[in-house]
Amino acid sequence: MKTIRLTVATLGLSLFSLVASAQTTTPALTAYYNVKDALVATDGAKAKAGATALVAALGKVDAAKLSATDKNALNTAKTKATAISKSTDVDAQREAFEGLSMGMIALAKATKPAKTYVQFCPMAAEGKGASWLSDKREVRNPYYGDKMLKCGSVKEEI
Repeated sequence: MKTIRLTVATLGLSLFSLVASAQTTTPALTAYYNVKDALVATDGAKAKAGATALVAALGKVDAAKLSATDKNALNTAKTKATAISKSTDVDAQREAFEGLSMGMIALAKATKPAKTYVQFCPMAAEGKGASWLSDKREVRNPYYGDKMLKCGSVKEEI
């Protein structure tokens, strides 16, 4: 009987920790989606504003609950979001967005927020391909905007 109680308590604490982590990344993901949408629209000013909000939201993520690898992802996301927040040059923002997306994908996988989609464009990043997160299944490419709006596919659902 004690084993069952201990197992139930452990599962409950694990679930609570996961929910708490997801709640701390939800505002960051919302801000990230705003940056992504601004890049889809090729709007450097909106991307800059969204990235400023994202830096603030990432600063509120409880890093103590993250693994060392996920802390590195958080730091990468902060660095790249900061770079985007300091420019209105869409090309420079899109370049930083690749690293930002890598960090945010790792954080999303670690914290399991509300449903999000990992999308991929094989032509981005000088033909190496690059991924991003979206709250919608429909592909809207932030790396090319209206030049290749629908280039890409959903690779994973988190």
